[in-house]
Amino acid sequence: MVGSAQEHPTIADGLMSELGEIPLDSGVNVVGVSYYENIDAIVIGLEKKTYTDNDHLRNSMIASIYEIMPVILTHPDELSGKKIVFTGSSISLNAKGSRTMMKIFHTEIGFDLAREIAWSDFDDEESREHLMDDCFEYVWWHSRVKEY
Repeated sequence: MVGSAQEHPTIADGLMSELGEIPLDSGVNVVGVSYYENIDAIVIGLEKKTYTDNDHLRNSMIASIYEIMPVILTHPDELSGKKIVFTGSSISLNAKGSRTMMKIFHTEIGFDLAREIAWSDFDDEESREHLMDDCFEYVWWHSRVKEY
């Protein structure tokens, strides 16, 4: 076509399409997938709009990773050697009573390490939290939802 530049679909586009079709039991929505060449990472944006308490919010974010990873792991050719980064957001009420979307969660794991994990073996909250602590490079929670 003259005068138009059409980009080829990227791995981020493909993952967003695949992940957007999966209803997550955790109630978390995948709101974006991007590839950042400078950090060689796929970043997956997660969003949870409603929750009962901070434990529910944290557990939902963690559970969503376990629901998403089987899809991620079907792309070894495109993702080998890359980092998989998850960022989570949720609605927060500020002191004036207005609602804003706020980043509440951030973690990452190397794809190659993720391939070595039997994700289905971690089927309860306690085992999932241990895996997060042991295998993910770090897990960051906003102070409003962090467990003390």
